[in-house]
Order: sequence, then structure tokens, then C-alpha cells
Amino acid sequence: MGQRLAGLVCLISLLGCAFAQNFTGAPQTWTCRMAEEATHGSCGLPYELANFQGFFQCDDSTKVGRPADIDELKQLVQSYEHIKAVGVGHSWNKEQFCANTSADSSLNLVMTELLTTVNFIENPSDPTEWGANGPPPNFPIQVDEDAARVTVAAGVPQRMLLDYLSKYTAYKQPAGWTLPAFSWFIDQTIGGAVATGTHGSSMTWGSLSSQTHALKLVVANGTEVTLTRESHPHLWRAAGVSVGRLGVITELTLAIVPQQAVTRSLETTNFANFTAQMLEVQEDYVAARESGNEDAIKAALFAVDETQLFWFLPNRVIWRTDYSYSDKEPSDVIPNIDPADAATPEVSAQSGPSDDIVFDQAYTDPVRPNAAIRYGTDGWTRFYTIATQNYVRPGTFERRKAFLSQTEFTTASASFAPYDQYEVSIPLERAGTCLQEVGAEIYGPAKLYEGFRTPGLIRFVNGEEFYLSPTHGGPRMYINIEDYISRSTGKPNTQFQTVIQLFREKCGARLHWGKAGWPEHAQCFDGSVEYPNTWCDYGCAVAELDPGSKFQPLSSLWQWHAQVNGTEVRFDSCCTSQGFDARCTCAPRTSCEGVA
Repeated sequence: MGQRLAGLVCLISLLGCAFAQNFTGAPQTWTCRMAEEATHGSCGLPYELANFQGFFQCDDSTKVGRPADIDELKQLVQSYEHIKAVGVGHSWNKEQFCANTSADSSLNLVMTELLTTVNFIENPSDPTEWGANGPPPNFPIQVDEDAARVTVAAGVPQRMLLDYLSKYTAYKQPAGWTLPAFSWFIDQTIGGAVATGTHGSSMTWGSLSSQTHALKLVVANGTEVTLTRESHPHLWRAAGVSVGRLGVITELTLAIVPQQAVTRSLETTNFANFTAQMLEVQEDYVAARESGNEDAIKAALFAVDETQLFWFLPNRVIWRTDYSYSDKEPSDVIPNIDPADAATPEVSAQSGPSDDIVFDQAYTDPVRPNAAIRYGTDGWTRFYTIATQNYVRPGTFERRKAFLSQTEFTTASASFAPYDQYEVSIPLERAGTCLQEVGAEIYGPAKLYEGFRTPGLIRFVNGEEFYLSPTHGGPRMYINIEDYISRSTGKPNTQFQTVIQLFREKCGARLHWGKAGWPEHAQCFDGSVEYPNTWCDYGCAVAELDPGSKFQPLSSLWQWHAQVNGTEVRFDSCCTSQGFDARCTCAPRTSCEGVA
């Protein structure tokens, strides 16, 4: 006991030195566009095109667009050859984050900078202030309690939306409202979260994309179009997880639910027992799917509905949290969503921009390496065990606070140490087997667990209709893990990277669109292989809304090829108003040259 206590004291002392090291030096002249308690001085945005720790910087030639309103945004879209929208920089994927620099004019649009949005971020409003008439029409959050919907500007951070909804108590719902299922990191913008299929854990509500009922999109000619499942089914399935490739999301309408009491339970177990649990879920799900029994499928998925787990890899400990409330039933589970018919939006041109809304990038140093990271796998495991305990404390809470999400303090501590975040999604029909096989390598002679400092986060999401959703085709298990070692040591974290590669090779894992792993774990990415039933449908949406590739980012993965009877044909000749023509074949990419 004395040795353990002494070790913990040493670790805390080391952490104190590390914090002192990383929080000294000249202060940055701006902070992140986040909630006041979460903001910090390490963000690149809104003045430098880099992520929230100052990494993955875009090319110097790429300009920063900070439009004050939608009209200015439309003008910029029309005027620049290449455009990408960004939020607060919760990204580890430069190839998708940065606008293409192949042309003379390249611009990243910062969606937090629209005047009504930035005013709300800097001066949050309490909805009880509005009185009987509600907020003014240009306020960036509009709640429709009768429809159980909220319409929100794309640049509003998810945390600030959740906090606003929880305080919306002065009208028809005294307990307030919340999003049905939200993510762990809730300081990214809601537009960026939906564009990348960001998720919590739900077999009923799915990701934030599935909770979206309408979105507005500024397309390549500067026109803003409104898409819903009913109005434009094909384009809707493309826009729901668009990765910014179709245009600039400006506004979204999402489902909301009343706050209610939710009971969180905690099971402390180990990796072997959790693997056995997942093998049972896998077996039940596969048997139910083969039988075609919808009720049996729902019952199998209900076993992990809303389940969230922390996985402390070095000591094999699993903290499993499950959730219960009065109206939670297996019948609510939605395994997949059926597609619908299609239609086409009308578009028209806009005029050019003024000169005072486009800027050169300012520059700041990224988060500095933390020497303490290289020491003591066991010590860091003990530290994060203590730091994580309050997240999983059992009890009954309001819905907003019951499900796991990162605290403001943790976000504000981003300067503590640089890291890269990865996430893989694994088909539920392979989840248990995957854990068994990859776990054997992690805990085998190579001791791959030594490449980890923070716990992994495991969640579950149902199948989604969106062409590029990582769960298109069926429900999946997500595993979110972080590499803290490589950026602080200057050396590759080979053990960590081996785990990512094992998930890709053994488990059929897809990478999260906004996180790390591209291109090193997706060399010569071929969408026709990774998304075999939908990749070319998405390509047809691109051909319709962005025929000139204005929203093509740095990555070369956005390639589509079509064949008829084995002969390659012009891709757009295989596109219809409903997507890719079934008489054509979605063909693999023809070259890996310039892959990113």
C-alpha cells in the first residue's frame, strides 16, 4: 500500500511539473470558440487553419474566410475555386480539413464567425430571458416544442446547444430539453459533428446525423438549398454524412426530447469478460438476422443500446455503464432505415464578395511535447483511473448529465499534452470475434498495451441510411483511442499503430472521417470496396451539387468510376435523380497515384 501511495505521489508531482512546463510561455492572443469554461489558448481557429491543439495546419496559401452572415458566405463560395468549411478544429485529418490548393484561390470558411453565432458563443443567452414571444428570428437557436425540434446554426458548439436546451424551461416543458444521444466530445460545432457522423451510443437514435431532420446547404454556385428526407431522399442520404464534400452546411434541424430522470449503472469487469459478453451479443444478433425475425434483431441490439465503456488497456479493466428510464423498450431499437424516393433542388447564382472578410492566416505554436508522457504505463493508468471515476459514478441524473460527455475542464486542459485521436467502427456481427483476436495481440508478447496512456471509449450505433455513415449496412461497435506518445517523444508509437492496423485488417473496421488514421491506415482508399453499396450513389450527389469539384479537399480519395458490361464509361452517365443507376457497375479506382 505504501509503495502504491508513493508511486501516486511521484506521478502527481510529475504531472505538476508537466502542467507548469506546458502552461508557461507567451500567451496566445485568442482562444477557441467554445463555451467559456471549456475554451483554451491552444486552438488554431478561428485565425489559423489548424486543429484545436494547433496541429494539422493548412498550407500558407489557403485563406481564412470569416463571413458575418449567410449572404457573405454565399458570395465567398461563389468566388473561390476551392472551399472547405471548418468549425473549432476538432479534427485530426488534414486531408479532409483543408481546402484544396491545386487552384489559385483556396479558402477555409470558419462557421463560428457568423455574427449571430459568435455573439452567442461569446455571450450565451438564457432562454428564460426571452419572455412569451421567444428569441428574435435571427437568433442561432430556435426551439419548436410542439414538433420536438430545434433549428440551429451550423457553427454553434454542441455543448452550448445542449446547455441552452437544458435551460429551455419557461414554456411547455418545465424540465427542459436535450438531444436524444450526443457525443463524448461536445465542444465541436454541430455542423461539423453531423457532417462527420459524430455519435454517442444508441441503437435507437443513431448518430447526430440520424437525429437531423433537415439541413441547409450552400452548394457550389452560391445557392442555399434545403434538404429533407421527404423532399430530396437521394441527396439527403448523401448530405447526412457529407464530410464537407457537397457544400457548406449552414443550418440544421434536429430532434429533441424532454429532460427526464435516467439511471446510470456501473459494472467493473475485465477485458476477457467483456469479450465474452460481446461474443454472446454477436451470436444473438447474427442468429436473429439470419432468421429474419425483426423482434429478435431488436432484442439482440437492445443488449448494448446506449451502453458506453471505458477500456483501460494496460490493466485490462473495463468500466461498463448502462442506462435505464421509464419508457426505454427493446421495440424502440431501429436496426436500419429504409431508403426512399428522390427529387432535385433548384439552384441559382449569387454575386461576388467584399474584400474585408478574407484574411491571411495568423500563426501560433502548437501544444508542446510533454516529457512526462514517456514514463510509466502503469502510473498513467492509475492517474486516468482516478480522473475518470466521476464520469461513471452510478446514480440517477437528468438525461443531459447521465450520458457520458467530456467536461469543460478536460477540454480546457488541451494544452497539457498533444495527442492524436483515432476511432474505428466494427460490424456488430464481428465485434466479439474482433475483440478476441485483437486482444490476443494487445496482451501477447509484443505488449501492445504499452502504447496507450488514456482509456479507450467503446460505444454502439445502429445502422444508418446515409451513404458515407460508418454504420451504413448495419450496427457497429465504435472504439475511440488516443495516441499521446508519438507527439511528445518525436518517435512513432509503433505499438499503438499496430493496434489500429489490426482493427483494420482483422475486423473490417472503418475509420472515422474526422479523426486520425488517414492516409496511413487507408492507403489507396477505395470507396467502392469500403462502402460497396453506396459509394457511387454518393458520387452521383457530388456530380449533381459540385460538378466542378469546388469542395474537393486535399485528399485524393474522392474518386468514382463506372462500368457498363465491363467497359468504363463517363461516371455521370450512370447517375439518375435517385442515385447510381443499377444498370452500371461501381468500379474500383484505377490508380493509387497521389493517394492521400
